[in-house]
Amino acid sequence: MLKQAAMAMVLAVTSVGLAEAHHAANSQFDGNKNIVFTGVLDKVYLGNPHGYLYFIRTVNGQQESWTFETEAILALRRAGLSARNDLPIGTTFSLVYSPALDGSKAGLMHAIKLSSGRIIAFSVKGNVVASDALLNERLLNGAKDSQQ
Repeated sequence: MLKQAAMAMVLAVTSVGLAEAHHAANSQFDGNKNIVFTGVLDKVYLGNPHGYLYFIRTVNGQQESWTFETEAILALRRAGLSARNDLPIGTTFSLVYSPALDGSKAGLMHAIKLSSGRIIAFSVKGNVVASDALLNERLLNGAKDSQQ
């Protein structure tokens, strides 16, 4: 009986830790801003509860490293994104993101335009049409990168 009580206590404590580890997006990112970014994919980490895409780009002769948080791997797959087929390292991509509140070169990715021209959108749950419209407006109509 004592072992069961101890096990229940351990599970309760670790569950609280896991719940606190997962954050609300608005605590790290400015959800009121949608910025267009273009860069070369350098590295991919797909996992749970979030994945990360790492990009490099050169601005005014200086190389910058950027990190974008993504949905969990299952959500990416459901949206139609295959890391193996759609995210080759060294490829240039455009995406829409909300910037990090701390001013770092990071953001929360809402949508990405693949090299095939296909757009994968995550930002509006249950309303991909609205996300596609955002990307069409900002990427396909010749909008320049909005963060130089």
